[in-house]
Amino acid sequence: MREALALAIGGDLAHLAEVAMQLSSLGLRAELGGGVMWGPVRLLGKGNNGVVVLCRSAYGDVYACKIRRGDAQRPHLLDEARYLQMANRAGVGPRLYAYTRDVLVMEYVEGVPVAEWWRAAGVEERAGLVADLLRQARALDLAGVSHGELSRPGRHVLVVRGGRAVILDFESARLGKAQNVTQVANLLRALGLSPPLEALRRYADRRDDRSFDELLSSFLGQLKR
Repeated sequence: MREALALAIGGDLAHLAEVAMQLSSLGLRAELGGGVMWGPVRLLGKGNNGVVVLCRSAYGDVYACKIRRGDAQRPHLLDEARYLQMANRAGVGPRLYAYTRDVLVMEYVEGVPVAEWWRAAGVEERAGLVADLLRQARALDLAGVSHGELSRPGRHVLVVRGGRAVILDFESARLGKAQNVTQVANLLRALGLSPPLEALRRYADRRDDRSFDELLSSFLGQLKR
């Protein structure tokens, strides 16, 4: 089992022992059984630099734990923790509860990928999601955090009960002049909406409330036709 666990996090037994020690220091253990399995671990997601597994505390609380892969190109998860903290302060992303060099302990989000949700949603539901996503992207722009992977309707946006969007995975995030609103506009294009190019240019130039409101109104107007 230890070898299977080591394979699941892309490392060797020494890396597994280090991760297990960090999880233990946080009062957590990886959840086994049920769900999607990779080896004996309940897997929530897998990327080049980390895997996300379901973790449980001694009190039964459930969390999503991102674990740095032993074969990752990144030496630690501290930068990602910093970006997620900044996003949380802007009201974006799953809540980050604790972290170490190799583990992020986050809110466990149960939701539906945005493209799947969109296909089954009505006009009013879609309008609510468009407004929510663009406002979250605007909040990240103002915070100076560029997510970097919001252009495609993939695994980075989940829709939870009530039609609220949750932006996940800040692994590729950077600081600086962020373009999250533009990225979300491209995501909405992949969902079938037409980005209003002039409104996007005005927002990119001005980045003020008026240009953002014009952009949002342009998108919402398409759903009411």
